Amino acid sequence: MLLGIGNKVRFLHTGTEGKIVDHLEDGMFIVDVGNGVEIPASPEHLERVDRNLDQSSVKAKVISAKTEQPVNPMPFPERQYEILKSEGIQIAFELLSDGSMHRYGVFLLNDTQYQALYELEIKIKGQSIKKLNGKVDPVAFLRIMEMPADYLSDNPVFHMSCRQVSTEGMSDWLVKELKLKPKQFFARKKTAPLLGRQAHVYKLFEPYQLKDKSESLKKYTQKEISKKPIRRPRSINYKEWGTADVQKYANFPLEKDLHIEKIIGDHSKMSNGEILRTQLNAFNHYIDQAVRLGIPKVFVIHGHGKGKLKNEIATLLMQHPNVRTFKNEYHPKYGTGATEVILD
Repeated sequence: MLLGIGNKVRFLHTGTEGKIVDHLEDGMFIVDVGNGVEIPASPEHLERVDRNLDQSSVKAKVISAKTEQPVNPMPFPERQYEILKSEGIQIAFELLSDGSMHRYGVFLLNDTQYQALYELEIKIKGQSIKKLNGKVDPVAFLRIMEMPADYLSDNPVFHMSCRQVSTEGMSDWLVKELKLKPKQFFARKKTAPLLGRQAHVYKLFEPYQLKDKSESLKKYTQKEISKKPIRRPRSINYKEWGTADVQKYANFPLEKDLHIEKIIGDHSKMSNGEILRTQLNAFNHYIDQAVRLGIPKVFVIHGHGKGKLKNEIATLLMQHPNVRTFKNEYHPKYGTGATEVILD
């Protein structure tokens, strides 16, 4: 069986499906399983998703393919210089003007040779107003938000956590708290690296090296796979079902709407955290019922929003021993606001 970039594959241990988007040292691959999640994997842990291919007697072989270029959120301007010395992870604020409305485009800059994961929380007067997380590719920039210029008068605090990802493994999380003060802010204007435009730039993290004791991606992946529970086929004895079970199976809803107003009546006094917990509890109860009854496929409606609920659901589905696969693709009924779940 041949494996290369662009192939659709399935994890043998979990049944999760994805697409090979890159290859690493020691013959390993990076598999995109959707929802922004990429997993390193060895060829022996993968199988091609090819219905017409007999995979039982063919050993996996690795072939090279043309690498897909990552899509940048904004096109790179022509740079008049090359990066001679890495400055690490930086954050830049570019002034945007729309008539009398002034705001700043906020960019995360990564001029290192490694991908970085980040978590960002913004607070004003001690109150959290925004939380973001994601990844920024090596030698790339990412536009993460727009900030009204009025925020500067309130001295906003940016709490940033970042970790580096390389073929040698992942570093520990680094943490930085950046307090914006107008006087210092306006003194930091310069041509931002990578962005190539005038902006107010702060250095968050110096270029850093992984610790000598950090494990390789191959060992890390094998260790994580060994932690996952072994999926066993469910044995449902339908002959022992009573009339009530048969009716439950026949009447079981094949879709679950997790919008909070569909779960609980008055939620006006609930915090965002309480709403999310309520939605996840409803999700877990629904999936447990579907598994118990032997339902083969369901749809979970989470909507779009900021993607927090969708990401939490994806994490739970990846860890569930009775989930064969799931996907969040365009559907004529739900658009991209629902996840299709295939159960064992």
